[in-house]
Amino acid sequence: LSDASGRSVPAFTDLLLHDLGPGLAGSFPEGSALPAEWRTAPLWGLGAGVRRGDRFLHDARAATVDEAIRWHDGEAADARRRYLALAPDETARLLAYLEGL
Repeated sequence: LSDASGRSVPAFTDLLLHDLGPGLAGSFPEGSALPAEWRTAPLWGLGAGVRRGDRFLHDARAATVDEAIRWHDGEAADARRRYLALAPDETARLLAYLEGL
């Protein structure tokens, strides 16, 4: 992505709709998206949200970034599986990186 001046912006998103499985299906329509489809939210500012105590996912059901990752299914099931397979120190480093964005 780029801003109005053409500079690259590290949004950490593909801005596409992804099927995240029935566990994350919404009960309200979001344009033409199916109930389990969600647009990948930009991760910029994630750390500020963590520090404010924001909740995560479309319905704020996740209290932490870790919990939000664990809720992902559907197209994100493999990413969740790989996250859960990380050693504890790797998980801590990844979460620290994400929460620093």
